[in-house]
Amino acid sequence: MTARHTIEHDANEPSRRALKIISMLTAVIVLAVSVPLVFGVNWTMRQLPAELLLLICGIGLGGSAGFFLGRRDAIRQFRTPGRDE
Repeated sequence: MTARHTIEHDANEPSRRALKIISMLTAVIVLAVSVPLVFGVNWTMRQLPAELLLLICGIGLGGSAGFFLGRRDAIRQFRTPGRDE
């Protein structure tokens, strides 16, 4: 008598081992890219004068606020008058 191994796995889905390998590769790639990127951005920001850095941050903050306020107004224009949703 020989024992038959049954495979209870969908052929279209990756196995657990494949998922583990994919997740480990993803983690390694993310760390390999993010660590130098963070140090590079940090070094670049330290080289800039404080006034320029404040100007860049102010423009980014103002642009973001303007974008979201504009989106809010764009959503409000499609409401039917007299109907609260």
